[in-house]
Amino acid sequence: MSGSNLTKRYTKWGYIFVIPFLVFFLIFNFYPIISTFYFSFCYLKHAGNTNPEFLPAIGKPLFKNFQEIFVAKSFQDALKNTMLFFVASVIPEWILAFWLAAAITDRRLNIKGRMIFKTAFFFPKLMEGTTIGMSGYLLSSVGSIVSYALIACMMNGFGYTEEDMEVFMSVRFFIIAVTVFMHFGITFIYVVAGITGIPVEVFEAAEIDGANRLQTFFRITLPCMRPMLFFVTVVSVVDGLGMTEIPSMFGVYDTFRRNLTIMRYVENQAFLGSYAYDRASAASLILLGIDIIIAIVIYFLLLRDKDEVKLKKLIRAERKGLKKGM
Repeated sequence: MSGSNLTKRYTKWGYIFVIPFLVFFLIFNFYPIISTFYFSFCYLKHAGNTNPEFLPAIGKPLFKNFQEIFVAKSFQDALKNTMLFFVASVIPEWILAFWLAAAITDRRLNIKGRMIFKTAFFFPKLMEGTTIGMSGYLLSSVGSIVSYALIACMMNGFGYTEEDMEVFMSVRFFIIAVTVFMHFGITFIYVVAGITGIPVEVFEAAEIDGANRLQTFFRITLPCMRPMLFFVTVVSVVDGLGMTEIPSMFGVYDTFRRNLTIMRYVENQAFLGSYAYDRASAASLILLGIDIIIAIVIYFLLLRDKDEVKLKKLIRAERKGLKKGM
């Protein structure tokens, strides 16, 4: 059998093995995505009728659903809460994950039992957010006497007032704390993978040159793991802006809508009685646009290699000069 025939034979089996994945992807991923884009520009009677009517075909503006969503007070509250939860949870999550990853992978520290720490930090991600949220809610309810006693001790011993401690007893603070607890483990694993992918010789050269741990982290580690940093950024943005489990434990129809997020808003519009798939689809696209914008901003401000960009500009300028000279 010739080499070309053998290659074609193995290539055929590769295509056959990829067929199940392709079928499931088209049914459960690609079709819902296309439907979301289509429904966002359609009108649906919000009473269980799922027959979409294209907005321009019935004489309505193409972006009518988006206009109604931006005007709605509930969506404005959801947008503010989502951005608050995202910023307040991602910053401590990154600080904790990067600090622990740098400590675990530090050759000079040589921490024992690294696999145990990796498993322990990753374990909260394996648990459902609703389970953690309910456990924390019950724990805070049962332990209210203890918490009030601790607050009284702090107020008496350190001069804090009751108003100073209210933020730490609020539902929002609990949502942020549990979100950090749930997600920092997976971020920690990604950062460890990025650091361990850097050649050891680079760190050894930094040690020989007398670089301390802080200089090594900011001058060596972070620049060498830019591709992984971009991946971590995208995952953090998607997880942070798409949170829904933990806020749902405390309801979303309270007086000030303090716990309503965009994802909860989408679920309420699509499934909780109204069946407003058009508005839910439009809100989903808005969330997608926010994800893309934040990821791009973070990339250009923090992750882009500026030296590489300058080098490319110099190469282009030299090529233009050569063409003009010719």
